[in-house]
Amino acid sequence: MKPISSVITGLPDLVLGASNSTGLQHGERGAGTAAVLAKLESQSPEDTDRNLLQWLTSSLGIVPHPQISLTYPVTGGYQRSVTGFSFEGLTQTNLSRALEATYSAMTPATVQRCEEHVSTLHAVTAHRNDSENSLRLILRLYADCLARYPADVSKAVVQRFIYRSDKPNFFPTLSELKDACDKAAAQRQQLMAAMENKR
Repeated sequence: MKPISSVITGLPDLVLGASNSTGLQHGERGAGTAAVLAKLESQSPEDTDRNLLQWLTSSLGIVPHPQISLTYPVTGGYQRSVTGFSFEGLTQTNLSRALEATYSAMTPATVQRCEEHVSTLHAVTAHRNDSENSLRLILRLYADCLARYPADVSKAVVQRFIYRSDKPNFFPTLSELKDACDKAAAQRQQLMAAMENKR
């Protein structure tokens, strides 16, 4: 278990320091990005989301209230998803800092790092014997897909496919990879969209 101080001062403080010093916008890379990427890749998407929400409350006085939707798939069980956010304490004054932290938490991994993730996945799963050109194309398509998502999401999704039990050792389709990334990044994307709508 992490001490409370590291949870509160984790990613957002690092992120705000990097963003304030470089003036980065969502998706841009700069001097502070390496530290942000290292922090993102060191934790799960769930931890990043939790830390970000806690930081918004403790540092900016913004209390985010997620709007939850429960769906019941045919396969059984239920799925919980965040469909939006409402806020207490969000003002035009603290909105820009909140967005900076959220944009930084959305920082994608480099395409090279995503290619490393896909290469690892390819190495440990069953797949067709593709030609070298075909393999390069697969690597590029999958890496481009992963590079559209936050670094912690792309890393975690690949790890989940490596260790999944429902189809062990099978290389995922591009659609499966995208769906898994969408699901893992959904809460942060909803948070960002809700704050952008308050501008």
